[in-house]
Amino acid sequence: MSLFRPLISLMLVLISVLVVSCGDGSQAKAPTYSTQQLTQIQATNKNVVALSDRLPELAAMIEERDWNNVKSFIHGPLGEIRTRLSGLSRELLPGSKEKALAISKEIFVHLNKIDEAAGNNDYKVAIRNYGEALKDFASFSKLIPAA
Repeated sequence: MSLFRPLISLMLVLISVLVVSCGDGSQAKAPTYSTQQLTQIQATNKNVVALSDRLPELAAMIEERDWNNVKSFIHGPLGEIRTRLSGLSRELLPGSKEKALAISKEIFVHLNKIDEAAGNNDYKVAIRNYGEALKDFASFSKLIPAA
């Protein structure tokens, strides 16, 4: 029995070495975008960029304290921004997807706060949230892969 234990241990070591050495040695590759995915992401991103390019109009309305137009602009042209941001976020790879979804929710929160501030004629809250929304848009755009 005393000779049997070391022999079993030696056999297990040899089997382990054989199994490890016979592996194909391939490394797991990080997920990447296909050409078709990149094309779709860029097409969707154009719609988001078109909406974000209109944000200076909102700033001008806030500066003029044109609260009725601020509210109309948020619910009108910017009304579909959450849908577009969420849709674009879902097309990203898992690591970027979660970050993009969180940022898109933050953008929506800032727009809601601007809308609320417009209802209360609160310039400070509106302009602060406008600045935060711009920062979030910049963070979101960094997550979009280049074509």
